Amino acid sequence: MKAKFNFKLGALCAILSAMLLMPALVQAKGEEAAVHKEKKDQMIKELKLAPEKEKAVLAVEDKYAAERKEIIAGVKKANDDLQAALTAATPDEAKLKAGVSALTASQDKMFASFKNQRDEELALMTPVEQAKYLMVLGQWRQKMMKKRDKKAAAEKK
Repeated sequence: MKAKFNFKLGALCAILSAMLLMPALVQAKGEEAAVHKEKKDQMIKELKLAPEKEKAVLAVEDKYAAERKEIIAGVKKANDDLQAALTAATPDEAKLKAGVSALTASQDKMFASFKNQRDEELALMTPVEQAKYLMVLGQWRQKMMKKRDKKAAAEKK
């Protein structure tokens, strides 16, 4: 029985530790938002879409950026609430469960927001434009990952 409790406690600690990283990711996202928007706007212009399509795609981007600001606020609140419940002298299991549920729901909303944005943007494009857009976006993400890897390696030194 004690081993089962220790396993559950360990699993809960691992999950909560990962969730505690969310504020740092959210903050970094806020700082990178302007750069991300600028680069994405540039990528859309490089596709040479018809002016009305370009305007529509940029409008979709703005719509979801505004939506994600609210979602990020929800993630921060859920994280703060969970942190407060966790740091109590004797953590209340019901509050922890509610906090975990609120945080995972916020994360799910964030992921759904990105998926819905991609789907709406692609719906505005022809198959050729979709393919070009996804390839350019993928190349940009790879470039960003390489930059983050180099930064992480430099910080370790």
